[in-house]
Amino acid sequence: MSTRFDHPRQLLPPEAYFESGWLDREVDRLFDRSWFWAATEEDLKEPGDFRACRAMNHSLFVLRDETGQLQAFHNVCRHRGCEIVEGSGNLGSTIRCPYHRWTYETNGALHGVPNEAECFGAVPRESLSLHRAAVGAHRGMVYVNPDPDPPEPFDQWIAGLDEHAWPHDLGDGTLSYAGDVRYEMHCNWKVFYENAIDGYHLGYLHNKTLGAAYPDRNVWHPVGRHTVWYSTEREGDPQSTTVLSAEMADAAGATRLPGHEESFYPGVVMLFPLTILSPSPWGFHVSLLEPKSPDLTMMWTQSWTTYGSASRADAGKAATLISLANQEGHPMESGNFQLEDMWICEMIQRNLRSPKFRVGPMAAGFGAESPIMHFQQSVLDYLNGDAGKVGG
Repeated sequence: MSTRFDHPRQLLPPEAYFESGWLDREVDRLFDRSWFWAATEEDLKEPGDFRACRAMNHSLFVLRDETGQLQAFHNVCRHRGCEIVEGSGNLGSTIRCPYHRWTYETNGALHGVPNEAECFGAVPRESLSLHRAAVGAHRGMVYVNPDPDPPEPFDQWIAGLDEHAWPHDLGDGTLSYAGDVRYEMHCNWKVFYENAIDGYHLGYLHNKTLGAAYPDRNVWHPVGRHTVWYSTEREGDPQSTTVLSAEMADAAGATRLPGHEESFYPGVVMLFPLTILSPSPWGFHVSLLEPKSPDLTMMWTQSWTTYGSASRADAGKAATLISLANQEGHPMESGNFQLEDMWICEMIQRNLRSPKFRVGPMAAGFGAESPIMHFQQSVLDYLNGDAGKVGG
C-alpha cells in the first residue's frame, strides 16, 4: 500500500468548503473534465437505446449507435440549444430534436433540416454535428465525461479497479431495479466525501449500525484517485460488510444473492469525484453526488436488489426526498447510518465559518484518516492543472 499518505494532514483551507469561488473553480477545472456514472450497459442493450443524464451544468445522453458502439453527446441541439432527448428509451436510427425537428444520425452527424432550402439556403452540416462527450464502460457500468478529450482518459481513470472486482451482474437476472431516493444534505460535497472515506469514525459514530469497525478493523485501498473499502473484522480475506451490518440485514429478512454467503469484495467504491458504488450480498447501489451550492449537496441513490420491482424508465422522475428536516426523532436513534452521516456532516458545515475552526492532528492509516489527504490531493491536482498526473 502507498506510504505517501502515512502521515496525513489537512491540505484544503476552510474556505474551500464554503466559498462560492472555490465551487466555481471546481466546476470549471474538475467537474467539467471528470468522469460520472451515466447508465448500466443493461440500459443500452440494443442499437438506438439511450439514457439522458446530467454532469453538473452539462445535459448529456449516452446511446448505443447502429454499429453497436457506445456514444455520448451533449444534449444540446445545434440549432437553438434545446435539449433533444429526456429520460430513456429507444431512438431508432436517428436522433430528432422536438423543437424544429433537426435530425442527427446516431453517430452525432447532422442528417436533416426541415425547409432547409427556403429557410437557410444550405446548412454547413460538417460543422453542426452534436457536441461529443467521452464515454467508457467497466463491469457493466457506463460513464461519461463532458470533455471529449479529458485529461484522464477512461482507461487511466479506471485502472486498477479490476483488482477489487465485485461479482454483481445487473444483466444476469439475479438483481432487479428497486427504485431511487434523493438525499438533501446541507453540507459541502467535500465534507460528505471526506466523511465517507474516514475509517476512523466508523466504530464510534456508527457503533449501533456498523459495529466495532475501528481503524484496525477496516481499510480503504487507494486505487489511482479512487478508494475502495473493506471490513477486516473477520479472520481471512477482507469482506464487503461489517459483522454487525450483516447480522442486522439477515435478521431483517434481506435475501442474499446466490453464492454471497461470504463477500470477498469491496463494500464501497468511491470513484473520484462524485460516483459511489456499493456492492453487498443483498444488492447493488449507485450514488451520485450533486453539488448544488457550497453548503448544499444532493445525493441520488439507485438500487438493485433480489426483490426489485420498479421500472428503470421511472428512474429519477419522482425519487423520494430524504432530509434531516423531514425525519422524526434524532438521527442517532434512526438505526440508519446514512442519516447519522448526514447529521455529523451538517454539524461540521455549520462550524466551518467559525474563526475557531481548525483541523487538528489527523489519524494515520488507511483504516483511519489517510484517505482524506489522498482525496484532497486529487482535488488540488485538478485545480492546479495536474489532472493527468495521479498524485501529482
